[in-house]
Amino acid sequence: ELLVRDFVQNRSYQTLTDSLAYLKRLGINTIELMPVNEFSGNDSWGYNPTFYFAPDKAYGTKDALKRFIDAAHKQGIAVVLDMVLNQADYEFPYVKMYWAGDRSSTDSPYFNEQATHPFSVFFDFNHERADTKAFVDRVCKFWLQEYKIDGFRFDLSKGFTQKQTGGD
Repeated sequence: ELLVRDFVQNRSYQTLTDSLAYLKRLGINTIELMPVNEFSGNDSWGYNPTFYFAPDKAYGTKDALKRFIDAAHKQGIAVVLDMVLNQADYEFPYVKMYWAGDRSSTDSPYFNEQATHPFSVFFDFNHERADTKAFVDRVCKFWLQEYKIDGFRFDLSKGFTQKQTGGD
């Protein structure tokens, strides 16, 4: 698991790319990038996504990210993306499209009015809705095809269920 901003001092994909030989010597065969989707602000762990089809500007350009992934593959290292599809931050356009004052509206095809679990910090996707399922499929397909990501780690997959749950 690797958070770009904490792993390399200058927080760049280029320096991360330059570090691949070192990681290979350590015996690393997979790098799980903590969320890199566009997020609110300039300093984040990435669990507050706002644009799912764009890598955040904090670490460099989309082409620098693609070069990192290609270089990792050349070293025999897989790249897995930590994907936050259980919630979105307020700046995500689908949140704003269906807004009811202080929460998602009842007619939102994407979000619950309230999370069905106590772990949600932002706006909770309803994964039983067809539009949410289609969105998740599009996002995953995009990252697999456009960036050649090898797989995903889904954040808070418990949040994908619509069963009312307690704190366990």
